[in-house]
Amino acid sequence: MLVRDYMSSKVITVEPQCSIANARGLLQKHRVRQLPVMRKERVAGIVTDRDLRAASAGLKTVAEVLTAKPSVVAPDAPIDEAARLLRRLKVGALPVVENRRLVGIVTTTDVLDAFVDFCGVTEPTYHVMLSGGDSADAKWRVRRIIDRKGGDLKWIYRDAHTGTLQARVRAAKFDDIVDALEAEGFEVSAVLSPPGRRRA
Repeated sequence: MLVRDYMSSKVITVEPQCSIANARGLLQKHRVRQLPVMRKERVAGIVTDRDLRAASAGLKTVAEVLTAKPSVVAPDAPIDEAARLLRRLKVGALPVVENRRLVGIVTTTDVLDAFVDFCGVTEPTYHVMLSGGDSADAKWRVRRIIDRKGGDLKWIYRDAHTGTLQARVRAAKFDDIVDALEAEGFEVSAVLSPPGRRRA
């Protein structure tokens, strides 16, 4: 999952001399929260709706409120690296730059879209909780069972508080997977089925 798969390639930009009033108008018109600030086809900064709202009456142009030299990300960077940067820097967007040219922008909403896709919640999947998998190879065993039964394991992790395994699985015949897991010594403590779908 790469930044290029989730970024917006049609980016609304402004120049440093753009008035604060015009920049605010662009944010409202296009329903965005950040505007990369361009100088001679290079990213000179970024200005946000918060920057513009907080601008005092004496300030007139974007150049007076922008964040200069913002952190950027490459289009071929993993989307989780973009998520890490957004969280560490506490910003809502990153300009996407390739060969020193702006090619897109990736936002926290884009990262959330990637997370939703990765988790498989937009697909008819099952969220299963397992106990009895205390061995070090438990995750590998679950993965092998699901694969053997023709399922697609979207993710699996161990809950640090309860020690139980949780997984999200796509499968046409999920009951066959449950039976196989129980035969291997796992206890299926709960299954959350997709909306409008029964276990099969």
